[in-house]
This record gives sequence, structure tokens and C-alpha cells, in this order.
Amino acid sequence: MNKDHRDVVQDRDLMDLTGGDQARARALRASLQRLADERAPDDPLREMAREVLRGRVGLREAARIPAYAEALGERMTRGFREYERLSPDERSEQQTAARCHLADLRDEIERERAAGGRYVLRGAERAQGRGRASG
Repeated sequence: MNKDHRDVVQDRDLMDLTGGDQARARALRASLQRLADERAPDDPLREMAREVLRGRVGLREAARIPAYAEALGERMTRGFREYERLSPDERSEQQTAARCHLADLRDEIERERAAGGRYVLRGAERAQGRGRASG
């Protein structure tokens, strides 16, 4: 995993995009990190995510850059089509999973606050030997 783009943009830097919701900001930052780490080297979404995470461009500004806007539009269209093909039960399962994920993130944030801002490893991360600085 390439870490040259990490630790520049933090949750707080994305909260204006999430209505002040730190859990959603954390989820957004994690999504950007996945794009930056997992997309093909020539993928415009990878480049966009890296530029945003490095703090070189804001996400709103990036969405107005033609190459990034086109790639985002294509991915969003594909995502909407995939969602439309889901059954009502599958949609409900996805919504429940998303709510649970945000609740887990909120719990994580509260544990960090209780620990004085230090990142507290969740059980799965502890078992895998992972950790990161709080953000």
C-alpha cells in the first residue's frame, strides 16, 4: 500500500461535505483511500483520490475537473444501475449494513475521544496487527 498520500487530509477536513458528520467524513476518507490504493495506476479516480488526500485539491474542486468529473459520472451511473437491479430486500440489506457501518464508526470516534484522541484499535484490526494514528 502506498502511503505517500496519507495523513494530509483528515476527517475534519471533509466534514463540510458531510454536514458536519464525522462518521460520514471518516467513511468518505476511507473511500478515497481505497480509490487511491486499489484502482489501476492510470485510473483518473485513483489520481483524483490521491490529489484530494494530499490536500492539493478539494473534493468539490476535483469534481469540476473534466477528467475527474467524467470518471466520477461514469462510476456513479454504473453504481445507480447496479442499485436499481437489486431487489427490495437486497436494497434494505445494503441500507442496514450502511447504517451499521456508520454506527460502528461513531462508536470508534467516541472511543477515540474517551482515550484523549488516540486511535483505539477495533478487535479485527488488533487481531490483524493493524493500526493508524487518529484522524
